[in-house]
Formats: sequence, structure tokens, C-alpha cells
Amino acid sequence: MNNDRLKYLLWQYFNDTISNADCVELLNYLGTNNPDEVAELIDEEMLKLEEESKIDGFQGKNILERIKADSRFINTQAGPEKHQTKIISLFRNWRNVAALLIFLSAVSFYFLSDKKKQSENQQSAANAQIVPGSNKATLTLANGKVIVLDSVANGVCAKSGRTVVDKTPKGELIYRTLADSGNSNVNAAVVYNTLSTPRGGQYQVKLPDGTNVWLNSSSSLSYPVEFKGNERRVKLTGEAYFEVAKNKEKPFYVSADNAEIKVLGTHFNIAAYNDDDELTTTLLEGAVQVNKNSKQAFLKPGQQAVIKNSADFIAVSEAEVNSAMAWKNGYFVFDDDNLVTIMKKVSRWYDVDIEYQHHFENQRFGGTFYRSKNITELLHNLEKIGKVHFKVTGRRITVME
Repeated sequence: MNNDRLKYLLWQYFNDTISNADCVELLNYLGTNNPDEVAELIDEEMLKLEEESKIDGFQGKNILERIKADSRFINTQAGPEKHQTKIISLFRNWRNVAALLIFLSAVSFYFLSDKKKQSENQQSAANAQIVPGSNKATLTLANGKVIVLDSVANGVCAKSGRTVVDKTPKGELIYRTLADSGNSNVNAAVVYNTLSTPRGGQYQVKLPDGTNVWLNSSSSLSYPVEFKGNERRVKLTGEAYFEVAKNKEKPFYVSADNAEIKVLGTHFNIAAYNDDDELTTTLLEGAVQVNKNSKQAFLKPGQQAVIKNSADFIAVSEAEVNSAMAWKNGYFVFDDDNLVTIMKKVSRWYDVDIEYQHHFENQRFGGTFYRSKNITELLHNLEKIGKVHFKVTGRRITVME
């Protein structure tokens, strides 16, 4: 090996940029050549050696034993005696011992760092399994049959009387009512289906009346396969955005967490998760009436109604429409939200469990993030803007100070 190559390898080594292959090359060279050549190329100031520095016999013996025991220094082509002679020749003076001690320590650090990087890469690979949500849902029919929608072919996936249910490639169910053949029973009982999304899932459904509903993660919507009579009623758990087909003769009702929203034809969002403390209705277009027991409120576009689960009072205020609609548009929008609220959304969308080591209710965050991004990027951004740290283990996120 020429001096330029040796200098290059040493420079890489001391700057922690040496590759695994180059490190092995340097180790092999040290094991087969007189270390005086190496020592002369190592800057005295870098090693911080003094002329009076000494390494006693006990330390030197330990260094020798460590090198002897290190398989990376063993020349498999040489016999044990020849190998031992080469090792002993490395300790002709204290300067060589010091250089090799520092070098061996750093090499050990390099290999430990390499192992750590491999471990981190393995952990990153495990974390990479925590992917953003997608179009996943189950359809439960009136007879109890459950259809896993993301595992069935597109096209007709269910039938009930005059109603046919089509699954589209876009993650949508479309209910079609066939023409009356004259054999339908108008007095037949109303038959309900339930569309449910898991954590990490979302789905869209076009109801028999033409109403479009977008269902967020960890949510469910129960609805009749055919709207009969003079009203249209559905039941929601979780969060959904509605674009209700207009029909003045048949008002549309959404029941959610002991509250009821009445509309004729409008666009609105309802967030009514069981683990939230309140129900929020945000109106984008048209008009809605929000009722809970004896209380009621009317909303205009751009307003929202908030009902605490523990009370009947309905608080009406101007809405942060962008925040309310962010999930449907593919974003997380945090507007001075506390960390617990944010991590609930993260848990639902990425299908992860959250564990807290401290209380974080007073920490608030703002920002806009894509829901399609890897969870690591989202958590990293939260760490940058707040006094919080996250540890990801499998599908569990630990929130720490």
C-alpha cells in the first residue's frame, strides 16, 4: 500500500467516514506491516501524545491480549507462531502501543457504531411497517354477513331486494336501486347495512338516495339499503363528511352520540368519536339543525356546533373549516391543538397505540402535514416544534419529555 492510500484510509478513519471494506483493508495492512510507518503518518497533535507519556506493562499486556483475541487481526493464511510474532512486533515502543490503542479503540467504536446503525436500520424497517391509512373497510349486511372490502373484487359485492351494492376501484361503495318489477313489498321491514373502517382505514359510500359520505378511520355508518317513508335516517360513530342529496320531502337525519343533526340538502362534517369529550358539527354549505334532548341550534355555512358529552348545551361559533375538512383532503391540520388530541388522530390514522410517560395536555402545536407521509416524518416535525420526544417500538409510540 502506498503512502497516499494509507493517508487516505487514515483520514477517512479519523473523520468517521471510512467504509466497512476500507476499514478491513486498513486492519489487514496493520496486521501485516510495521506500525512505525503508520505512527509516522499520524499527527502528534491529533493523538494528543506527550513525550513523557507512558503505558505501563499491565496496560500493554491487556492491549496485546485484546488484539490477540480479536478475530479481525488474525491472518488465516499464517500459522499461530507467525501470527503471534507479528503481533508482538507491534509493541516495540510506547508510541506504537499508544497509536494502536487509540486505533483499536476507534476501530471497535466503528464496528459498534456499524452494529448500532444496523440495529437502527432494522428498527427503521420495522417502523416502516407503520404505513399511512388507506381504503379499508368492512360491510356488514342485515343478515350478519361481513364483507372485507379491501379483499374482494371490484363490481357487485352484495344484493338486498331491489338494491345492488357495487364496489369501485376508488375505495367507494355505490348503492343502486333497481326498477320496481311490481313484486316489491312496500311494507317490508327496513333493512340496514353498516360500513365500518378500522384504525388506518377510510372509505366512501354513495347511499341509495344519492347522498355521498366519506368515512374517516375508526368510524362506522349504519343506513338502510333503501330509504322508505318520509325521512332518511342514518347513524354515525366516529367521523364522516356528508354531501346530502336534496329532497325537501324527505329530510335527512344523522344520529350520533345522543345528538341528532337534521338537514334537507347540505355539506357538513361530524366528528363524534366515543373517546372524545365532545361532538362537533361543521357546516360548509346549506343549513342544519343540531338537537340534543331539549336543546337545539341552527347553523349557517362556516359555523360549527360543539356539544359536550356530559351536557346538553350546544355552543355555536365560527368554524375552522380547513381544520375540520383536513382529513378528507389528505392533511393533518393542527391549530393550537393539544398533544393528546393530535396523538388520537395519529393513532387512528396510522393504527398505533399511544403511551404517555408524562402529562402533555398543556403542550399545543400548529402546522399542516400530509396524511400520506411516513409516521417518522410527522413525529420528527412535532419534536422540532415542541418540547416532546417519541420512541417507536413496533406499533407503540411512547411520548416522552
